[in-house]
Amino acid sequence: MLPPIKIKSRRSLWRVWPGVTLAAIAGVIFSSWGADWVWVRGDGIVAGELTSVSPIVQARLKTRFVKCLDHVKRGQRVAEFVNEATVESAAQQLAALQLQLTQARAGIEIADRQAHAAAKLVESQTALLTVQTAVLKAEEGLVKNKYVAVLAWEQAKAAVARADADTKAAEFVYQTKRADEQKAKLDAEVLQKRIDNFVNSPELIGHFYLTAPKDGIVTQCTVRPGEVVAARTPIFSIYNPDDTYAVVFFDPNYVSRVASGQLFQIRVQGIDEPVTARVTAFFPELSALPPSLTRYFWQQEKWSQFVPVRLDFVNLSEDQSSRLFASAQLSAWRLHGSGGAVPASESKREGQAQDNPAGSLGANNTGQEPKDR
Repeated sequence: MLPPIKIKSRRSLWRVWPGVTLAAIAGVIFSSWGADWVWVRGDGIVAGELTSVSPIVQARLKTRFVKCLDHVKRGQRVAEFVNEATVESAAQQLAALQLQLTQARAGIEIADRQAHAAAKLVESQTALLTVQTAVLKAEEGLVKNKYVAVLAWEQAKAAVARADADTKAAEFVYQTKRADEQKAKLDAEVLQKRIDNFVNSPELIGHFYLTAPKDGIVTQCTVRPGEVVAARTPIFSIYNPDDTYAVVFFDPNYVSRVASGQLFQIRVQGIDEPVTARVTAFFPELSALPPSLTRYFWQQEKWSQFVPVRLDFVNLSEDQSSRLFASAQLSAWRLHGSGGAVPASESKREGQAQDNPAGSLGANNTGQEPKDR
């Protein structure tokens, strides 16, 4: 004998359906509100501006004055290089230039002495010319009174002409010696400049030092003392946390919501609390995601491309700045209707009004694409 079949009452079903329906509607509304509240978001990386330190000519690294992770100051000596192939020939060329400079300086002294001697000769010849001119005038008076013969006057006149010629010749010698002195001075100046340029040119002297181009931390040390380094090959890099910025990759469909000057909340690997960054520039071309951010096949370049945007960090504390690592992954978002989504403490520093209070971090975990309102 079959057991009796129990039929559920329609009345009991009507009691269940309203609750299920209300829960579904509430879920849809909450999901739509949460997705719309996160106005735009994107993933990115911390871009650290590493400055390479390298020689401009091929040379052997003789001494490295710093180690990896050392803090350096701009202008600090960091390495010493030597090129054995050019050191000996450079020393010979430098010695030849210094010999020429010594000769030029000696020429200056000789020309000066000769000019002084010529000046004294000019003085004596001028005095003789004055005497001869006075004799000639006296002879003219005697000739008029017929106390002396005309021949005596002619001799006095010839003596004046000879003294005048000798005076002019002495002046010419004096000017010539002064010109020789000026030429020797110019030659000495040119030689001194050549020597200075020679000494300060590593490709010529074969021995030089490298200095730190900026403040920062030494990293990426790839060369050890004793190794020959090719020209323009970095021996290490210098990283300064103050030079870091964020590069965020936005979906092209939502980039219209991003404008220069907007403030974004950013969560960076290694920093517990979100930080703030401002949009400062848009890269001019679409780009694929970096390999470290590519998680799914549809994020590869052949399937989709993104708009890279630069964001500069705002009001980082010293502790936060010290924990900004180059190439660290980050996630950026901006809440719908916010004047910048900055915390209250940061908004006071920035002096910018907020249209709506910043939402909780949980609003970023909806798992849905942003939707237009």
